[in-house]
Amino acid sequence: MRVAIIGYGAIGRLVGKALQNNSPFTVTRVVDRNAEAAEAGARDMNISAWSQDPADAFRFSDVDAVVIATPHADHAELTTSALYHRKHVFLQPPVALRSPEAARILAMARHSGLVVAMDYWARAAPAIRFARGKIPRPTFIQIESIVDPLKKTWAGEAAHGGVLAYTGNHALDLACYLAASKPIHVQASGGRHTRRSGLADTISGAIRFANGSLARVIVGEFGHSQTFSSWRLLTADAIGTVTATDNLRKASSFENGRYTSTTKCEGLARDDSFTRSLTAFANAVAGNGRPLADITDGARAVQLADAMYEALVSGNRIKL
Repeated sequence: MRVAIIGYGAIGRLVGKALQNNSPFTVTRVVDRNAEAAEAGARDMNISAWSQDPADAFRFSDVDAVVIATPHADHAELTTSALYHRKHVFLQPPVALRSPEAARILAMARHSGLVVAMDYWARAAPAIRFARGKIPRPTFIQIESIVDPLKKTWAGEAAHGGVLAYTGNHALDLACYLAASKPIHVQASGGRHTRRSGLADTISGAIRFANGSLARVIVGEFGHSQTFSSWRLLTADAIGTVTATDNLRKASSFENGRYTSTTKCEGLARDDSFTRSLTAFANAVAGNGRPLADITDGARAVQLADAMYEALVSGNRIKL
Protein backbone atom coordinates (compact mmCIF):
# COMPACT_ATOMS: atom_id res chain seq x y z
CA MET A 1 0.00 0.00 0.00
CA ARG A 2 1.43 3.39 -1.05
CA VAL A 3 1.05 5.96 1.71
CA ALA A 4 1.47 9.72 2.04
CA ILE A 5 2.18 11.17 5.50
CA ILE A 6 0.50 14.52 6.09
CA GLY A 7 2.08 16.25 9.06
CA TYR A 8 5.64 15.41 10.04
CA GLY A 9 5.83 16.55 13.63
CA ALA A 10 6.42 14.26 16.61
CA ILE A 11 3.49 11.96 15.79
CA GLY A 12 4.23 11.96 12.06
CA ARG A 13 7.79 10.84 12.76
CA LEU A 14 6.57 8.08 15.05
CA VAL A 15 4.11 6.84 12.45
CA GLY A 16 6.74 7.10 9.72
CA LYS A 17 9.08 4.87 11.70
CA ALA A 18 6.31 2.32 12.20
CA LEU A 19 5.43 2.40 8.49
CA GLN A 20 9.03 1.68 7.53
CA ASN A 21 8.97 -1.42 9.74
CA ASN A 22 5.64 -2.66 8.37
CA SER A 23 5.96 -4.55 5.07
CA PRO A 24 2.52 -3.81 3.54
CA PHE A 25 3.36 -0.09 3.42
CA THR A 26 5.53 2.04 1.16
CA VAL A 27 5.76 5.75 1.97
CA THR A 28 5.70 7.68 -1.32
CA ARG A 29 5.19 11.27 -0.13
CA VAL A 30 5.66 13.44 2.95
CA VAL A 31 3.69 16.67 3.33
CA ASP A 32 4.11 19.34 5.97
CA ARG A 33 3.39 23.07 5.80
CA ASN A 34 6.87 23.57 7.23
CA ALA A 35 9.26 22.96 4.32
CA GLU A 36 12.13 21.87 6.58
CA ALA A 37 9.94 19.27 8.28
CA ALA A 38 8.62 17.95 4.96
CA GLU A 39 12.11 17.66 3.48
CA ALA A 40 13.42 15.99 6.63
CA GLY A 41 10.55 13.49 6.42
CA ALA A 42 11.40 12.64 2.83
CA ARG A 43 15.03 12.03 3.85
CA ASP A 44 13.92 9.82 6.73
CA MET A 45 11.71 7.80 4.38
CA ASN A 46 14.42 7.64 1.67
CA ILE A 47 12.20 9.25 -0.94
CA SER A 48 12.38 12.43 -3.01
CA ALA A 49 8.71 13.50 -3.07
CA TRP A 50 7.84 16.10 -0.43
CA SER A 51 5.78 19.27 -0.42
CA GLN A 52 4.05 21.87 1.72
CA ASP A 53 0.65 21.46 0.05
CA PRO A 54 -1.67 18.76 1.50
CA ALA A 55 -3.48 18.60 -1.86
CA ASP A 56 -0.40 16.83 -3.26
CA ALA A 57 -1.26 13.81 -1.12
CA PHE A 58 -4.64 13.52 -2.83
CA ARG A 59 -4.16 14.39 -6.48
CA PHE A 60 -1.25 12.08 -7.36
CA SER A 61 -1.82 8.46 -8.41
CA ASP A 62 1.11 7.11 -6.37
CA VAL A 63 -0.91 7.38 -3.14
CA ASP A 64 -3.47 4.76 -2.01
CA ALA A 65 -3.87 5.97 1.56
CA VAL A 66 -2.97 8.93 3.73
CA VAL A 67 -1.80 9.19 7.31
CA ILE A 68 -3.11 12.41 8.86
CA ALA A 69 -0.95 13.58 11.76
CA THR A 70 -1.53 17.34 11.70
CA PRO A 71 -2.88 19.64 14.43
CA HIS A 72 -6.48 18.81 15.29
CA ALA A 73 -8.22 21.73 13.57
CA ASP A 74 -7.12 20.36 10.17
CA HIS A 75 -8.44 16.82 10.61
CA ALA A 76 -12.00 17.26 9.37
CA GLU A 77 -11.00 19.09 6.18
CA LEU A 78 -8.16 16.71 5.35
CA THR A 79 -10.25 13.60 5.98
CA THR A 80 -13.04 14.98 3.80
CA SER A 81 -10.56 15.70 0.98
CA ALA A 82 -9.05 12.23 1.27
CA LEU A 83 -12.45 10.56 0.97
CA TYR A 84 -13.43 12.81 -1.95
CA HIS A 85 -10.26 11.72 -3.79
CA ARG A 86 -10.86 8.03 -2.95
CA LYS A 87 -7.98 7.59 -0.50
CA HIS A 88 -8.08 5.35 2.56
CA VAL A 89 -7.29 7.19 5.81
CA PHE A 90 -5.27 6.40 8.93
CA LEU A 91 -6.13 9.26 11.25
CA GLN A 92 -4.75 10.56 14.51
CA PRO A 93 -7.76 11.45 16.72
CA PRO A 94 -9.96 13.38 16.83
CA VAL A 95 -11.71 13.11 13.48
CA ALA A 96 -13.24 16.57 14.04
CA LEU A 97 -13.68 19.14 16.79
CA ARG A 98 -17.49 19.16 16.79
CA SER A 99 -20.06 16.39 16.57
CA PRO A 100 -21.94 17.63 13.45
CA GLU A 101 -18.66 17.64 11.48
CA ALA A 102 -17.82 14.16 12.71
CA ALA A 103 -21.31 12.89 11.76
CA ARG A 104 -20.93 14.31 8.25
CA ILE A 105 -17.57 12.59 7.77
CA LEU A 106 -19.02 9.35 9.15
CA ALA A 107 -21.81 9.45 6.54
CA MET A 108 -19.32 10.24 3.78
CA ALA A 109 -17.02 7.38 4.80
CA ARG A 110 -19.88 4.89 4.89
CA HIS A 111 -21.06 5.96 1.45
CA SER A 112 -17.54 5.72 0.00
CA GLY A 113 -16.77 2.22 1.22
CA LEU A 114 -13.22 3.35 2.03
CA VAL A 115 -11.40 2.45 5.24
CA VAL A 116 -11.00 5.24 7.79
CA ALA A 117 -8.99 3.92 10.72
CA MET A 118 -8.67 5.88 13.95
CA ASP A 119 -5.36 5.46 15.74
CA TYR A 120 -6.76 4.79 19.19
CA TRP A 121 -3.45 3.23 20.19
CA ALA A 122 -4.51 2.69 23.81
CA ARG A 123 -6.84 -0.13 22.70
CA ALA A 124 -3.78 -2.20 21.78
CA ALA A 125 -1.73 -1.31 24.87
CA PRO A 126 -0.59 -4.35 26.90
CA ALA A 127 -2.54 -3.46 30.05
CA ILE A 128 -5.76 -2.91 28.09
CA ARG A 129 -5.49 -6.29 26.38
CA PHE A 130 -4.96 -7.81 29.82
CA ALA A 131 -7.95 -5.97 31.31
CA ARG A 132 -10.29 -6.98 28.46
CA GLY A 133 -9.31 -10.61 28.93
CA LYS A 134 -9.87 -10.56 32.69
CA ILE A 135 -13.03 -8.40 32.81
CA PRO A 136 -14.87 -8.49 29.47
CA ARG A 137 -18.04 -6.89 30.90
CA PRO A 138 -17.09 -4.34 33.57
CA THR A 139 -19.66 -2.63 35.74
CA PHE A 140 -17.33 0.24 36.58
CA ILE A 141 -14.44 1.87 34.69
CA GLN A 142 -12.21 4.73 35.78
CA ILE A 143 -9.69 6.29 33.40
CA GLU A 144 -7.26 9.07 34.28
CA SER A 145 -5.26 10.85 31.60
CA ILE A 146 -2.98 13.51 33.05
CA VAL A 147 -0.58 15.74 31.12
CA ASP A 148 1.65 18.68 31.87
CA PRO A 149 -0.01 22.07 31.23
CA LEU A 150 -0.35 22.65 27.47
CA LYS A 151 0.50 26.34 27.66
CA LYS A 152 3.22 26.40 24.99
CA THR A 153 1.79 24.02 22.40
CA TRP A 154 -1.01 24.15 19.85
CA ALA A 155 -2.63 21.15 21.57
CA GLY A 156 -3.78 23.34 24.46
CA GLU A 157 -5.46 25.95 22.29
CA ALA A 158 -9.23 26.21 22.07
CA ALA A 159 -8.92 26.28 18.25
CA HIS A 160 -7.61 22.71 18.43
CA GLY A 161 -10.07 21.42 21.05
CA GLY A 162 -7.90 21.67 24.15
CA VAL A 163 -7.07 18.75 26.41
CA LEU A 164 -10.38 16.98 25.75
CA ALA A 165 -9.39 16.64 22.08
CA TYR A 166 -5.73 15.91 22.88
CA THR A 167 -5.78 12.99 25.31
CA GLY A 168 -9.45 13.17 26.25
CA ASN A 169 -10.59 11.82 22.87
CA HIS A 170 -8.48 8.70 23.46
CA ALA A 171 -9.81 8.33 27.02
CA LEU A 172 -13.45 8.64 25.90
CA ASP A 173 -12.95 6.01 23.21
CA LEU A 174 -11.23 3.71 25.70
CA ALA A 175 -14.21 3.97 28.06
CA CYS A 176 -16.54 2.89 25.24
CA TYR A 177 -14.18 0.13 24.15
CA LEU A 178 -13.99 -1.36 27.64
CA ALA A 179 -17.71 -0.99 28.33
CA ALA A 180 -18.55 -2.60 24.95
CA SER A 181 -21.87 -0.78 24.94
CA LYS A 182 -23.58 2.35 23.65
CA PRO A 183 -23.23 5.49 25.83
CA ILE A 184 -26.64 6.93 26.74
CA HIS A 185 -25.94 10.00 28.89
CA VAL A 186 -23.11 12.14 30.23
CA GLN A 187 -22.50 14.32 33.27
CA ALA A 188 -19.39 16.46 33.82
CA SER A 189 -17.71 19.07 35.95
CA GLY A 190 -14.44 20.93 35.63
CA GLY A 191 -12.79 24.26 35.14
CA ARG A 192 -9.75 26.30 34.15
CA HIS A 193 -6.79 25.97 36.46
CA THR A 194 -3.67 26.38 34.32
CA ARG A 195 -4.95 29.29 32.21
CA ARG A 196 -7.41 32.14 32.65
CA SER A 197 -9.21 31.81 29.32
CA GLY A 198 -10.14 29.23 26.72
CA LEU A 199 -11.54 25.76 27.27
CA ALA A 200 -11.61 23.88 30.55
CA ASP A 201 -8.26 22.25 31.31
CA THR A 202 -9.46 19.88 34.05
CA ILE A 203 -12.55 17.75 33.43
CA SER A 204 -14.23 14.90 35.27
CA GLY A 205 -17.03 13.18 33.41
CA ALA A 206 -19.39 10.28 34.10
CA ILE A 207 -20.79 8.17 31.26
CA ARG A 208 -23.69 5.75 31.65
CA PHE A 209 -23.92 2.95 29.09
CA ALA A 210 -26.92 1.02 27.80
CA ASN A 211 -25.73 -2.20 29.47
CA GLY A 212 -25.61 -0.50 32.88
CA SER A 213 -21.85 0.10 32.98
CA LEU A 214 -20.61 3.36 34.44
CA ALA A 215 -17.37 5.04 33.40
CA ARG A 216 -15.60 7.93 35.09
CA VAL A 217 -13.13 9.77 32.87
CA ILE A 218 -10.71 12.34 34.32
CA VAL A 219 -8.65 14.46 31.95
CA GLY A 220 -6.38 17.19 33.24
CA GLU A 221 -3.44 19.46 32.51
CA PHE A 222 -2.32 19.56 36.12
CA GLY A 223 1.03 17.87 35.50
CA HIS A 224 2.81 14.68 36.47
CA SER A 225 6.26 13.68 37.60
CA GLN A 226 8.62 11.46 35.62
CA THR A 227 7.84 8.58 37.95
CA PHE A 228 4.06 9.04 37.70
CA SER A 229 2.12 7.42 34.90
CA SER A 230 0.18 9.87 32.76
CA TRP A 231 -2.39 7.09 32.19
CA ARG A 232 -4.07 5.11 34.97
CA LEU A 233 -7.05 2.81 34.73
CA LEU A 234 -9.31 0.71 36.91
CA THR A 235 -11.96 -1.66 35.60
CA ALA A 236 -14.11 -3.90 37.78
CA ASP A 237 -17.05 -6.26 37.94
CA ALA A 238 -18.69 -8.15 40.82
CA ILE A 239 -15.81 -10.64 40.98
CA GLY A 240 -12.58 -8.77 40.44
CA THR A 241 -10.67 -5.63 39.59
CA VAL A 242 -7.89 -4.83 37.15
CA THR A 243 -5.68 -1.78 37.64
CA ALA A 244 -3.33 -0.45 34.97
CA THR A 245 -0.40 1.91 35.44
CA ASP A 246 3.02 2.60 33.87
CA ASN A 247 1.33 4.31 30.89
CA LEU A 248 -0.75 1.19 30.19
CA ARG A 249 2.26 -1.15 30.11
CA LYS A 250 1.65 -2.78 33.49
CA ALA A 251 -1.53 -4.29 34.93
CA SER A 252 -2.54 -6.40 37.92
CA SER A 253 -5.75 -8.23 38.78
CA PHE A 254 -7.41 -8.67 42.16
CA GLU A 255 -9.97 -11.45 42.49
CA ASN A 256 -11.76 -12.86 45.51
CA GLY A 257 -9.64 -10.93 47.96
CA ARG A 258 -6.20 -11.63 46.50
CA TYR A 259 -3.93 -10.64 43.66
CA THR A 260 -3.97 -13.35 41.03
CA SER A 261 -1.76 -12.17 38.19
CA THR A 262 0.29 -9.33 36.80
CA THR A 263 1.64 -8.51 33.38
CA LYS A 264 4.30 -6.14 32.14
CA CYS A 265 5.47 -5.44 28.62
CA GLU A 266 8.91 -3.93 28.30
CA GLY A 267 9.37 -0.99 25.94
CA LEU A 268 6.98 1.76 24.98
CA ALA A 269 3.34 0.76 24.82
CA ARG A 270 2.67 3.34 22.14
CA ASP A 271 5.31 2.02 19.71
CA ASP A 272 3.94 -1.51 19.90
CA SER A 273 0.37 -0.26 19.69
CA PHE A 274 1.12 1.82 16.58
CA THR A 275 2.34 -1.31 14.82
CA ARG A 276 -0.77 -3.27 15.78
CA SER A 277 -3.04 -0.43 14.69
CA LEU A 278 -1.27 -0.02 11.32
CA THR A 279 -1.32 -3.76 10.66
CA ALA A 280 -5.07 -3.90 11.31
CA PHE A 281 -5.52 -0.93 8.95
CA ALA A 282 -3.57 -2.67 6.16
CA ASN A 283 -5.59 -5.86 6.63
CA ALA A 284 -8.87 -3.92 6.52
CA VAL A 285 -7.89 -2.19 3.26
CA ALA A 286 -7.07 -5.64 1.85
CA GLY A 287 -10.52 -6.84 2.85
CA ASN A 288 -9.36 -8.93 5.81
CA GLY A 289 -11.11 -7.85 8.97
CA ARG A 290 -11.64 -4.43 10.49
CA PRO A 291 -9.28 -1.72 11.75
CA LEU A 292 -8.55 -1.57 15.45
CA ALA A 293 -10.92 1.42 15.57
CA ASP A 294 -12.92 2.99 12.75
CA ILE A 295 -14.72 6.20 11.87
CA THR A 296 -17.80 5.14 13.86
CA ASP A 297 -15.65 5.00 16.98
CA GLY A 298 -14.10 8.37 16.11
CA ALA A 299 -17.48 10.08 15.64
CA ARG A 300 -18.76 8.64 18.92
CA ALA A 301 -15.79 10.00 20.87
CA VAL A 302 -16.38 13.48 19.42
CA GLN A 303 -20.06 13.24 20.34
CA LEU A 304 -19.08 12.41 23.92
CA ALA A 305 -16.62 15.32 24.08
CA ASP A 306 -19.31 17.71 22.81
CA ALA A 307 -21.75 16.38 25.39
CA MET A 308 -19.17 16.75 28.14
CA TYR A 309 -18.54 20.41 27.27
CA GLU A 310 -22.31 21.00 27.16
CA ALA A 311 -22.70 19.37 30.59
CA LEU A 312 -19.89 21.57 31.95
CA VAL A 313 -21.67 24.74 30.83
CA SER A 314 -25.23 23.77 31.67
CA GLY A 315 -24.68 21.69 34.79
CA ASN A 316 -27.22 19.23 33.39
CA ARG A 317 -27.07 15.58 32.48
CA ILE A 318 -26.86 15.33 28.69
CA LYS A 319 -28.78 12.58 26.92
CA LEU A 320 -27.08 11.20 23.79
